[in-house]
Amino acid sequence: MRYLSLFGILVLLLSTSSCRSAPEPAPGWLESIPQDKDHYYAVGISGPTPRISDSWDQAIKRARAELGRMIISHVRSDDISVSTSRGQYVKEIVNILSDAELNYTEVTERWVDGSGVYGPRDHFYVLIRIEKRIAESVLKRVR
Repeated sequence: MRYLSLFGILVLLLSTSSCRSAPEPAPGWLESIPQDKDHYYAVGISGPTPRISDSWDQAIKRARAELGRMIISHVRSDDISVSTSRGQYVKEIVNILSDAELNYTEVTERWVDGSGVYGPRDHFYVLIRIEKRIAESVLKRVR
């Protein structure tokens, strides 16, 4: 009887451990940010915060800051002179991109790394994009 009980417990443990799902693999856009002729893309990352919505908001804000830097590098590559300092210029672009009423950026993907597959556990990732023609109009507003 004792062996039968141990066997039952062992079977139960094995069956519950096999029910656990494997961690979700990291999305491809973390390794290779999409590129196309019509959009700029950027990834934002946030660690855990007291509220999940704050984590998503923080990741989006960081992605917008990355988009701002990307737009700046595009400007520099086109040899367009900027009258303000680089830091101030990035700040102005990020403020415009973050304006909720204008809503120039679009979150295209979201992912939570709950298992630490890609990086630290419970980090939040977003992929955002902006149309290149809109980015150009944003640049004209800041100059």
